[in-house]
Amino acid sequence: MKITKRQLRRIIKEEKAKIIGEDDQAIGSETHHWPRVEWTNVETLTDKWAKAERDAWDPGDPSMIPDKPGEKSQAEWNKEMKARWESQVEEAAMDFEAELTARVRKLALETMQEFTDALIGGEYL
Repeated sequence: MKITKRQLRRIIKEEKAKIIGEDDQAIGSETHHWPRVEWTNVETLTDKWAKAERDAWDPGDPSMIPDKPGEKSQAEWNKEMKARWESQVEEAAMDFEAELTARVRKLALETMQEFTDALIGGEYL
């Protein structure tokens, strides 16, 4: 069975969310039931970031185009290097999305705890 890169990304994202959810439950389960939401904007932001990085590819940039081997034409080499760049961006985007989701969730948990403590401490009386 074949799956697309997008399907693979979604599977990885779902599994990562399950793992993060288990960690979140371990952190706060003794004192409070913290709500969870889907971080759909993280995926949108990731897609926009990845598009910007793909669009940043420049055949004139020596860091993106190493010296070509003699047997390929410059056009063939540029095409190969662009495909390599797009592959690198895709891999980075998967890591970016997972890390951003984890950081957003961590910050949300810390903020919920802070405001719960303030409520319990009577700051909103």
